[in-house]
Amino acid sequence: MPKSCRFLELELEKFMNTVEFKMMGVKVCLLEFILFVSFCCFALSVAAQTTDPSEVAALRAIKSELIDPMKHLNDWNQGDPCTSNWTGILCFDPVGTDGYMHIKGLQLLNMNLSGYLAPELGQLSHIQVIDFMWNEITGSIPREIGKLASLRLL
Repeated sequence: MPKSCRFLELELEKFMNTVEFKMMGVKVCLLEFILFVSFCCFALSVAAQTTDPSEVAALRAIKSELIDPMKHLNDWNQGDPCTSNWTGILCFDPVGTDGYMHIKGLQLLNMNLSGYLAPELGQLSHIQVIDFMWNEITGSIPREIGKLASLRLL
């Protein structure tokens, strides 16, 4: 739970414990308010620890175009790319201003992958590194990669 939320919750509990309530209804309303604040803080902390859904969809589309005989990318079928530490995925530590984590790098070196590079690579808008070296990827580089202003290494 974020510090500011926990602080608010503790202050409300202190207030509730120090003030005598003559009417039971007031105490119940305040307790409901505390529960609501706690739930909101929990929901914010959970949302802050997930990867941008559009980037997750892009990664799954990228995987669908690859042949992975060694099953290196099997963990891409479950969980969240950043919090579940998907193979070859690097994420930014801080959460973005939009409340999501973002993909920083795609490093799939020497994994015996073949297939094609999906145009959805262009949807990884925060990515800095894309590395497919020492694989058997064929076809052309998707033009959508040209939209990636933060890309430093291809």
